[in-house]
Amino acid sequence: MDTTLPPNTVDVVEPDPLARNIRTGSRIWAASEAFFFLAFFFAFLYLRALNTNGLWRGWPHHHPSPSLAFGIAILLCVVGSAAIARGAVLVAPEMWRVAMWAALALALAAVGLQSAQFSSLGFGPTDAAYASVFVGWSGLFALFLLGTSYWLATVIGDVTRAGSLPEVRAAAVDGVGFVLLVLAGVEIAAFILLYIVK
Repeated sequence: MDTTLPPNTVDVVEPDPLARNIRTGSRIWAASEAFFFLAFFFAFLYLRALNTNGLWRGWPHHHPSPSLAFGIAILLCVVGSAAIARGAVLVAPEMWRVAMWAALALALAAVGLQSAQFSSLGFGPTDAAYASVFVGWSGLFALFLLGTSYWLATVIGDVTRAGSLPEVRAAAVDGVGFVLLVLAGVEIAAFILLYIVK
């Protein structure tokens, strides 16, 4: 049995382990976020189907209704941030910083809009089953988006640093873009259920 390699075998260069770990870790983190928010999806379906004493939407003269304008603005900011961050992989590395700053600004605008919505909501988590799902889902979404914004800010700092490897920078840009894309999917589902279906 011959154990030598044939002469036409191409050596495969192993990618940087840190870049591979960032890509893999971001996928695992994004999946965990999706499963986390799946609990609110099922809470919405279960509590709406259960509709105990007809109080899904609240008391007879008090039906919690969040502002649709806030919902649309938050949705546009999150989807725009995800699109810019995900598209940053396709542009030249010199443009990563600009794209990441734009994505960060939109993500922080979404967090600020969610905070502004909470201050003018007019209901709390104990006002109805719908209200509890709305406050829990949107509040924790804003917290997750704030954490992802912090990660995005660290990626911006790393992209501007001269000493980091290009493969690691590309993996970091790709990773945070992927996580923002999953969060955008969660926000689309939240918008459909919490603002349209109710």
